[in-house]
Amino acid sequence: MLKTDTRVIVLGGGMAGIGAAHALLEAGCRVEIVERQRELGGLAGSFKQDGAFYPIGYHHILPTDRTLRRFLRLIGAAGDVRWRRVPILFELGDHLHDLGSLRGFLGLPLSWRAKAGFIALMVRAFARGDWSSWEGRPAVELVDRWAGKEVREEIFEPLARLKFRCSLSDLSAAWLGARLHAREGASSLGYIPGRNWTTVLCDGMTRRLGGLGCVLHRDVSVSRLDIEAHRVRHVRLSDGRVLDADVVVSTLPTVVHSELIPADATPEMQGIRYTALISAVCTIRQRVNPDFYWLNLGGRDHTACAIFQLSALNPTIGRAGDTCLNFITHLAVHREPLFRLPEHELMTLYRQDAQAVLGLDLRPDWVRVSRVAHYSPIFGVDYRNPPVRSVNLENLYYAGNYRTYPAVASTGTALASGVDAAQAILANLGSERARFGIGPRPSAKHGSNSDA
Repeated sequence: MLKTDTRVIVLGGGMAGIGAAHALLEAGCRVEIVERQRELGGLAGSFKQDGAFYPIGYHHILPTDRTLRRFLRLIGAAGDVRWRRVPILFELGDHLHDLGSLRGFLGLPLSWRAKAGFIALMVRAFARGDWSSWEGRPAVELVDRWAGKEVREEIFEPLARLKFRCSLSDLSAAWLGARLHAREGASSLGYIPGRNWTTVLCDGMTRRLGGLGCVLHRDVSVSRLDIEAHRVRHVRLSDGRVLDADVVVSTLPTVVHSELIPADATPEMQGIRYTALISAVCTIRQRVNPDFYWLNLGGRDHTACAIFQLSALNPTIGRAGDTCLNFITHLAVHREPLFRLPEHELMTLYRQDAQAVLGLDLRPDWVRVSRVAHYSPIFGVDYRNPPVRSVNLENLYYAGNYRTYPAVASTGTALASGVDAAQAILANLGSERARFGIGPRPSAKHGSNSDA
């Protein structure tokens, strides 16, 4: 083990911060995490309602998410994961189609030529692991070449609008190929019976970090960084405390990072754009028909982009007999008026969606709305990961979902980005254990467990 008195301050206690802190602690560094929330986890966090825990942003575990599964093994929870095949539906026209079933696929209002092109696209994407040759090329080129214009217009353009509120021509082909390679819609999905798996992960890693000597500063934010001679010397907290720093790892969204550290001149950190997210979780005592786990709403007149029936994957979530629904809306920016809409007005719109799509007169027992201003980086055509280290502040490093390209931003890839930053720090400190087997560098092979 590396013996060092290096003091590392990690800004943010989400998955990237947890991954970085754990790797550095195991190598012998002194690590402190600054987190503005009460609990660690960030987008993988959860909330408690009537004695049960429910997820904020992430819903399921993919078999291909190797880094996430390794961290679950670290806390002794991997053996508790159960796997299920659940229906994933896509709204096309006035009908809902299960693209994961042969019957649902054959029922798509597409020509036979388009259906053959769709199959060819999925087969070729699954067989391809390296997408570097598609970097700098638009996703529309990939779909048109491998599947055809009809598949693009009927399937992928609506999905691009749902996820990023933009056209497929604005998105990276490498990112889309990596996402298709992960086969999220065709895999068995994981959950932990009797508990919310994100709660298990965050609680388990919080205990593990504490056991390794990590100092957690919770319920406090960073107010300023003192910079001298091209180094971050001190991290000043909102409660007046000052932390000395040998190394700083920023896991903050790049927009927040740039406002907090204007002296950082790394150009790739300046132009990254994020979507915003509204997530409304509720339980009902009503039955939903048709049965589904994940429903993508392709219509332009809906407020929700997707509806998750969380109890379809994890029947033990909430009380016995509960149906747990999660309405998801992606926004181009958090400044849109919908992002600030009062909860009762927002739920009126979601009730209209439930009535229009499912014929359901939604009567929730309770509702919890979460709003995330900087949710997912938009992986545009020219997107490239920022370097792991600042170009002008020699002890400042980066980790976060903006460094996971071309893989989709997820729990596992965020964890891996933190490990990646730790490896760079240890290498620069002269560690002989710059690689210690927690997980590989973020790549297209990590899989995803994020929403639509």
